Amino acid sequence: MKFSAVAQARFCAVLRQQCVVGKACDTVGISRQTAYHHRANNPDFAKAWDDAIEHGVDLAEAEAFRRAVEGYEEPVVYQGQITPRTAPVFDAEGRPVIDELTKAQKWAPVLDDQGRPVPLTVRKYSDALLTLILKGRRKKVYADRTELTGADGGPVTTMDEATRSARAAQLLAIAAARKAADDGSDLA
Repeated sequence: MKFSAVAQARFCAVLRQQCVVGKACDTVGISRQTAYHHRANNPDFAKAWDDAIEHGVDLAEAEAFRRAVEGYEEPVVYQGQITPRTAPVFDAEGRPVIDELTKAQKWAPVLDDQGRPVPLTVRKYSDALLTLILKGRRKKVYADRTELTGADGGPVTTMDEATRSARAAQLLAIAAARKAADDGSDLA
């Protein structure tokens, strides 16, 4: 299939924003195989593709940082319904309006410009995203590490090839002897 320079530019523009090859293919109406064929045979397109992916990853990283550090608003859900934001009701003179039955101040939903209720939200932060960012950017400090030690916390000792082969042969001989001695009586 022909994959014009204009279509390649559109493909890369989608990659820059969403970083998803399948979405870019759908946008320009080509298969993944066509995209990868052109990538393999056109160094300029391959470079533009790589640059677009890097930009898309930068956007994703910035969004992850925003969610981790600045947080995001999440609607409060109660009994399966989004809770509307409410505000106290005041009369024309600015005095609180009191409910006759409950003797409590009245509250009313806050409405947006189109008259729809504004949801009550709570600011959330993502510790998992922050951990991931720190592990990626500061590997020496935050990366997961496993420390291997030898007997009693000492150094790990290694065997030369001949010793390792002899030990493997010894273990195989022990296993073969156990198998030969096993009559299967414990499988009843």
